[in-house]
Amino acid sequence: MRLRCTPSLSHQRSRSLGLGVATRCFGAEGRLHTRLRLQQNRTAGEAEDLQRQRQLSEASRRAMSIDYCREQGSNAMMRWLRGTPIDVNYDFRRWRKHQVATRHILLWSPRNALRWDLLRRLLFPDLAWLGLNSSLLCLYNVHLMATASPILSVPLVTVTMPSFALGLLITFKTQSGYERFIEGRTLWEHLLRESRALCSRILLRVPSSNGTLCTPVFEAQRRAVKLVTCFPVALKYHLTEDGCNPHIQLGDRAREEEVQRATTRAFQAELGRIWDMTCPEERAIVDRILTSAANRPLQILHELQHLNSSVFSVAKLGGLDPPAANELDRSIMKLHNVLGACEKILRTPIYTPYTRFTSRFLFVWCNALPVAMFPLLGPTLTVPITLVISFFMLGIEDIGSRVEQPFDVLPLWQYCEDIENSCNQLLEHSRMLGRLPEHTESLENAMLRQQLGPFVSSISV
Repeated sequence: MRLRCTPSLSHQRSRSLGLGVATRCFGAEGRLHTRLRLQQNRTAGEAEDLQRQRQLSEASRRAMSIDYCREQGSNAMMRWLRGTPIDVNYDFRRWRKHQVATRHILLWSPRNALRWDLLRRLLFPDLAWLGLNSSLLCLYNVHLMATASPILSVPLVTVTMPSFALGLLITFKTQSGYERFIEGRTLWEHLLRESRALCSRILLRVPSSNGTLCTPVFEAQRRAVKLVTCFPVALKYHLTEDGCNPHIQLGDRAREEEVQRATTRAFQAELGRIWDMTCPEERAIVDRILTSAANRPLQILHELQHLNSSVFSVAKLGGLDPPAANELDRSIMKLHNVLGACEKILRTPIYTPYTRFTSRFLFVWCNALPVAMFPLLGPTLTVPITLVISFFMLGIEDIGSRVEQPFDVLPLWQYCEDIENSCNQLLEHSRMLGRLPEHTESLENAMLRQQLGPFVSSISV
């Protein structure tokens, strides 16, 4: 979706005076011709990024969850084993399917059991190691200790007594991780609400009754809406290693410089969907955003603050009185708070000695299970019972570890789409209310719009 500049009222008056304003940022004729040439000359990398992002978006509209793997490598089998499901935004159809009466039976069907993410993730190396360990124990007790007594075993109480403490440790870790997950989701919900409120204030209060209906005000108004649209996209790349681009190779074999170049290219491609790169002023804003690689969301908020102080709050331009200007500042400050809170979650894990102690405790307990179970179950059932019990205990711990970093298991790309669609809806409604100047689209430009496809599906010229 694109937010495109339209001619202001003063711009139209200048055209009627023959001032040659077609070369300005908000000129109409020839703009889509230039956009078509840029689209045809788009680099292969940016085209691939946009195509993969579109595929991810389309798959999210059809599926209940997206199987996403950030532990990529050259082995396709390992990527399949380490995939993590990401729940997409639910609608009424998904809720009906999620709450179907036969869900307990269907979840144990062979098809769903093979697609179970926990089974795939724990199959190797955890369950493989425990299966090998318990098998070697049974082999040793049956064959090597057949003539000796006693067999290699320990009393059952040695695993039942520590199990209470282990259960408390795992439960506390999972609960702490889920609280971080809820906090991360709540922050993005705050971002959605505040983005809508900020766009609405900018579109309906600027310019005020004391302001001026002029081109600089309308340009700043639309650029502010685009900056609000860009902020969640930049935050998505700031909080995830690949910016929710599954095709970017991660893992030990991918160097940090290569990953950074790939994510920057993908981020630039997404900015190209929002901004008019043929406009020198807007291209300069994009360049400034891309230059500040350390914290791009902070750069976008600073650009918004600059527009508020240099245009919206100026008496002869936006004409906002101090209370209205302070409201815009307060909305921008709330976006700063969202950015800081997300960075706190990203940079502060659950106390690592606690998580490591829990992992060590759990792994020792699982390896001690076959030693305690062998006298009761014998060589036939020791291995499968050990694997089943270990699977459920390790599964709880694995879920807690995944939700500890919530931004890797949240559909951030869908949240960005929701904010972009909301901004576009407010923009179109402002045009309907007469708050923005209108311009009739020519038949030739309409045909060019169809050739460009979804990249400019919502622009107005």
